[in-house]
Amino acid sequence: MRNDEDEPLTIKQVTRELNVDDKTVRRWIKSGQLKAMRDIVGRYTISRADLNSFVEQRRRQFGISEE
Repeated sequence: MRNDEDEPLTIKQVTRELNVDDKTVRRWIKSGQLKAMRDIVGRYTISRADLNSFVEQRRRQFGISEE
């Protein structure tokens, strides 16, 4: 059985969570900053682990502490 942590995220879900535009997320993916896979119909999906890693990396890069 899968839990929510295992369920891949869509670009729309990532934009809502990070409060950014979908073009920003696509740019991060295309530049290799955010790891993503394509699903069977070609849509990008992002694992929760990859998103968490990306967010942590950005926090360290910009000196932002967790709230």
